[in-house]
Amino acid sequence: MKNKDMPDRLASFKNSRINQVLFILSIITILFWLTAKSLDVYNYAFIGAFSELLWLPMIVSVFIGPVFSIILFVKDKYNPGSLALYATVLQILHCIFSFSLEAINGE
Repeated sequence: MKNKDMPDRLASFKNSRINQVLFILSIITILFWLTAKSLDVYNYAFIGAFSELLWLPMIVSVFIGPVFSIILFVKDKYNPGSLALYATVLQILHCIFSFSLEAINGE
């Protein structure tokens, strides 16, 4: 049985402001960790200080972000157009990628 209501649900779905903010924050978190891993942030005092100020909120967002994203995805009734789904996928892939690289490199 095909659900004729599905295309209407996808077309009429509107991401909430919190979904948009969560998606942007997940991208910022990923960019922060990629930058911290690939560059020597302590070459410049300002960038090093900025990195030191942000590391604790970024660690918290790495672990709390996916949980919060999953909760929002469930609240969106598992809609595939939800930005919470994409934020969750990005965050989980980043965690897997980062932890596997650390295991391979022995860092």
